[in-house]
Amino acid sequence: MKYIDKSINETAGKQIVDNLLEHCWIDDQNRYINADYENGLCDNRTTFYKELSEVLLEEQNGLCCYCLKEINEDSTTLEHIIPNKLKLGDFGSYLVTDELRNNVIHKTAFDRSAKVIPPVHYPHDIAYHNLIASCNSKKHCNNYRSDKKIEPFIFDANIETLVEYDRAGNASCVQYDDDLQKLGLSNTNSPLKLIRMIWYKLAQIFNQINEITAEIIDDIIYELILLFDGNRVLENFTNTPSYKEDVLRYKWFFQYYKGA
Repeated sequence: MKYIDKSINETAGKQIVDNLLEHCWIDDQNRYINADYENGLCDNRTTFYKELSEVLLEEQNGLCCYCLKEINEDSTTLEHIIPNKLKLGDFGSYLVTDELRNNVIHKTAFDRSAKVIPPVHYPHDIAYHNLIASCNSKKHCNNYRSDKKIEPFIFDANIETLVEYDRAGNASCVQYDDDLQKLGLSNTNSPLKLIRMIWYKLAQIFNQINEITAEIIDDIIYELILLFDGNRVLENFTNTPSYKEDVLRYKWFFQYYKGA
């Protein structure tokens, strides 16, 4: 889990959203039209999506905010901390951090008939402070969560130490354990658990990450297959498509287990 400091790229992030609003203001209708990142292929709103993705990836060091996988523009989804389709009545329950409380308003409460750029509060579906970069997995993180309620723990400066990973690859956090489950990060039947276990074993054998090759990872996987005969998730590491290719994108766990 990654702590995200929105002050790092705040100016650049807000500017992208301001540019989107400017682009979507229609003078002869006196209102914002389609001021969002959806249907971007229909006009150049896709440019703003790409620019914002780049800013988010930079402030997250190219890692998924949740599972810590290395991601790029092609494998990134924009995750709404406050869900895009959340009802207005449920909005206030998310306003528990300064990042959200001071910068974000529900999209239906945003006055689209008044051109104010920059606004005091941004609509939550496009607000820089409400968006983070997630991987595009269907088994965990953004897509798995969907609209489930989770705490905005990525603004907790202690989150990277609060979440713990054991030698079996299990993820746990007393304070946010329910949130981990809603994100699919603590599923005991998940490829993530096995990927973490592989990195634990590699961290016990090697001192430097550059010593690890794809062949060495293959050897560890086959050792685990023999040890856990019949584990269907583990067997998928050798199928097509394979989880094996993802292992090297979780290098963050090498340093974690070296320091554990």
